[in-house]
Amino acid sequence: MKIRLCFFVSILFLSCLSSTAQAADFPDVSQYKEEIKYLSEQGIITGYEDGTFKPEKELLRVHAVMMLLREMGITDFNAPNPGFTDMQPGDYGYPEVAKAVQLGFIDGKSASDGSKYFDAAGSLTRAQMAKIMTEGYTLMENQRISFIDVPLTHWANPYINRLATANITSGFPDSTFKPSQKLSRQHFSVFMARLLNDEFKVKTQETSFLPDRSNEYVYAVGDSTSTFTHLQSDQWEEDVRYSNGGGFKATRTFSEKDNGIVYGEGELVFNFTLGYPVKTGHQWIDQNGELFTITATDATIQTPAGTFTNAVIVSNANYLDYYVPNIGIVKSTYRPTGLIIAELIEIKK
Repeated sequence: MKIRLCFFVSILFLSCLSSTAQAADFPDVSQYKEEIKYLSEQGIITGYEDGTFKPEKELLRVHAVMMLLREMGITDFNAPNPGFTDMQPGDYGYPEVAKAVQLGFIDGKSASDGSKYFDAAGSLTRAQMAKIMTEGYTLMENQRISFIDVPLTHWANPYINRLATANITSGFPDSTFKPSQKLSRQHFSVFMARLLNDEFKVKTQETSFLPDRSNEYVYAVGDSTSTFTHLQSDQWEEDVRYSNGGGFKATRTFSEKDNGIVYGEGELVFNFTLGYPVKTGHQWIDQNGELFTITATDATIQTPAGTFTNAVIVSNANYLDYYVPNIGIVKSTYRPTGLIIAELIEIKK
């Protein structure tokens, strides 16, 4: 796979760069030096003949198509004419674009008169590259935590979420991904370096908010109690007991990835998310489409299970949630009325 990737990525640059500029250190590179140096030393990227890298230069759509097809090992480019008004047989990149349309990876753009065009020389956006990478590299894990500018209704939401779950992207400091921003050579280099080598994946969160698996956690949830006991991996058993004596048991998932932690399943009442990194002001959109903000990281919260002085407060228009390291959610309240939705009442060692 590594050999194929190196060949695949190098195609992007060979059409516009001089093969004589092979320096690993570029004078115009100030960010992501190690990632760019790594790809350069691997022979994946080269600089320009003047010795520069031009980190802010944008990628083209046609090059992205070539990358994906070459990575897949496609050698037969016989395909029907896709009917794009701006590409004809014999044009640069036409065979690859036609094949990509046949395989369903692209469908072009629509003009005002209803005709289709590809815009081969157009720049590639960050969202478009997210789709190419997740489909080309079969990234399937989706933590259901979204950037604040990529809501669930955004066409690229699942692709961008998968990049974040795999720690290939952490977005920008303002909690955005900027999906419409044109992808630069330096950001492409970062994405590729992280795909090729896990050492370039940056750990944004050092403290875990996953519950200690050696303990049992008892919550009061409405007129019932829920006791969570670890089973295996991300699986926990929830033992629900109602005040009238009834109850049931079910298996729940508490999953922690580099972009955050999700407690429970999307369709369940007992369901919470905490986006990483844990820092005041960090925001995310959860799987229900609600915007959450971390408003404090050193709060004191008291529950029947004890007093916690290192609680993280997460708020939105309707809820206040409290998280504690190595425990997770300890309390959730409905802001308009102060109603307690769930509260940790006991930790069984």
